[in-house]
Amino acid sequence: MTDYAQFEKRLAVLSAKHKKMARGYTAKIGPDGLISVEPKPARFSIRPRAIVFAVVGVLLFKSLMIVSTGLATYEGRIERLQAGTVFEQTVAWVMEPGIVSSFVAEQIATQLP
Repeated sequence: MTDYAQFEKRLAVLSAKHKKMARGYTAKIGPDGLISVEPKPARFSIRPRAIVFAVVGVLLFKSLMIVSTGLATYEGRIERLQAGTVFEQTVAWVMEPGIVSSFVAEQIATQLP
Protein backbone atom coordinates (compact mmCIF):
# COMPACT_ATOMS: atom_id res chain seq x y z
CA MET A 1 0.00 0.00 0.00
CA THR A 2 1.42 3.39 -0.89
CA ASP A 3 2.00 6.12 1.63
CA TYR A 4 -0.77 8.22 0.07
CA ALA A 5 -3.30 5.39 0.30
CA GLN A 6 -2.42 4.87 3.96
CA PHE A 7 -2.83 8.60 4.55
CA GLU A 8 -6.27 8.62 2.86
CA LYS A 9 -7.39 5.62 4.90
CA ARG A 10 -6.26 7.22 8.17
CA LEU A 11 -7.92 10.50 7.17
CA ALA A 12 -11.21 8.68 6.52
CA VAL A 13 -11.04 6.99 9.92
CA LEU A 14 -10.35 10.29 11.66
CA SER A 15 -13.18 12.05 9.81
CA ALA A 16 -15.65 9.34 10.83
CA LYS A 17 -14.50 9.56 14.45
CA HIS A 18 -14.79 13.36 14.35
CA LYS A 19 -18.39 13.13 13.12
CA LYS A 20 -19.24 10.68 15.91
CA MET A 21 -17.55 12.91 18.51
CA ALA A 22 -19.69 15.86 17.44
CA ARG A 23 -22.56 14.16 19.35
CA GLY A 24 -20.44 14.02 22.50
CA TYR A 25 -17.41 12.23 23.85
CA THR A 26 -15.81 10.90 27.00
CA ALA A 27 -12.18 10.99 28.04
CA LYS A 28 -10.64 8.12 29.97
CA ILE A 29 -7.23 7.69 31.50
CA GLY A 30 -5.77 4.25 30.88
CA PRO A 31 -3.61 2.29 33.31
CA ASP A 32 -0.54 3.53 31.46
CA GLY A 33 -1.56 7.18 31.98
CA LEU A 34 -2.60 7.71 28.35
CA ILE A 35 -5.73 9.83 27.89
CA SER A 36 -8.02 8.40 25.22
CA VAL A 37 -11.07 10.20 23.91
CA GLU A 38 -13.94 8.08 22.63
CA PRO A 39 -17.29 9.15 21.14
CA LYS A 40 -20.36 8.52 23.26
CA PRO A 41 -22.40 5.56 22.04
CA ALA A 42 -25.50 6.33 20.00
CA ARG A 43 -28.65 6.49 22.11
CA PHE A 44 -32.17 5.39 21.30
CA SER A 45 -33.79 8.56 19.99
CA ILE A 46 -37.41 7.74 20.89
CA ARG A 47 -38.03 8.09 24.59
CA PRO A 48 -40.51 5.81 26.40
CA ARG A 49 -42.43 8.88 27.56
CA ALA A 50 -43.13 9.82 23.93
CA ILE A 51 -44.44 6.32 23.22
CA VAL A 52 -46.79 6.51 26.21
CA PHE A 53 -48.08 9.91 25.08
CA ALA A 54 -48.67 8.57 21.56
CA VAL A 55 -50.62 5.54 22.82
CA VAL A 56 -52.73 7.68 25.17
CA GLY A 57 -53.34 10.17 22.35
CA VAL A 58 -54.55 7.44 20.00
CA LEU A 59 -56.85 6.03 22.71
CA LEU A 60 -58.33 9.46 23.39
CA PHE A 61 -58.76 10.13 19.68
CA LYS A 62 -60.54 6.80 19.18
CA SER A 63 -62.77 7.47 22.18
CA LEU A 64 -63.70 10.94 20.96
CA MET A 65 -64.47 9.56 17.49
CA ILE A 66 -66.74 6.91 19.01
CA VAL A 67 -68.56 9.52 21.10
CA SER A 68 -68.96 12.00 18.25
CA THR A 69 -70.08 9.56 15.53
CA GLY A 70 -71.73 6.81 17.52
CA LEU A 71 -70.51 3.23 17.79
CA ALA A 72 -72.49 1.87 14.81
CA THR A 73 -71.26 4.58 12.42
CA TYR A 74 -67.71 4.24 13.74
CA GLU A 75 -67.69 0.46 13.19
CA GLY A 76 -69.09 0.98 9.66
CA ARG A 77 -66.20 3.29 8.85
CA ILE A 78 -63.72 0.78 10.24
CA GLU A 79 -65.26 -1.94 8.02
CA ARG A 80 -64.81 0.29 4.96
CA LEU A 81 -61.18 0.83 5.91
CA GLN A 82 -60.63 -2.92 6.27
CA ALA A 83 -61.67 -3.38 2.64
CA GLY A 84 -59.09 -0.85 1.40
CA THR A 85 -55.36 -0.79 0.78
CA VAL A 86 -52.73 -2.19 3.11
CA PHE A 87 -52.27 1.25 4.71
CA GLU A 88 -56.04 1.57 5.28
CA GLN A 89 -56.16 -1.94 6.75
CA THR A 90 -53.36 -0.99 9.16
CA VAL A 91 -55.23 2.15 10.19
CA ALA A 92 -58.40 0.08 10.65
CA TRP A 93 -56.48 -2.34 12.89
CA VAL A 94 -55.15 0.53 15.02
CA MET A 95 -58.52 2.30 15.18
CA GLU A 96 -60.62 -0.76 16.08
CA PRO A 97 -62.71 0.00 19.17
CA GLY A 98 -61.14 -1.88 22.04
CA ILE A 99 -62.11 -2.39 25.64
CA VAL A 100 -60.17 0.63 26.91
CA SER A 101 -61.31 3.03 24.19
CA SER A 102 -64.95 1.92 24.59
CA PHE A 103 -64.73 2.44 28.36
CA VAL A 104 -63.18 5.88 27.93
CA ALA A 105 -65.86 6.75 25.35
CA GLU A 106 -68.58 5.78 27.85
CA GLN A 107 -66.95 7.95 30.52
CA ILE A 108 -66.70 10.90 28.14
CA ALA A 109 -70.34 10.45 27.04
CA THR A 110 -71.55 10.53 30.64
CA GLN A 111 -69.73 13.83 31.23
CA LEU A 112 -71.22 15.56 28.17
CA PRO A 113 -74.61 17.28 28.44
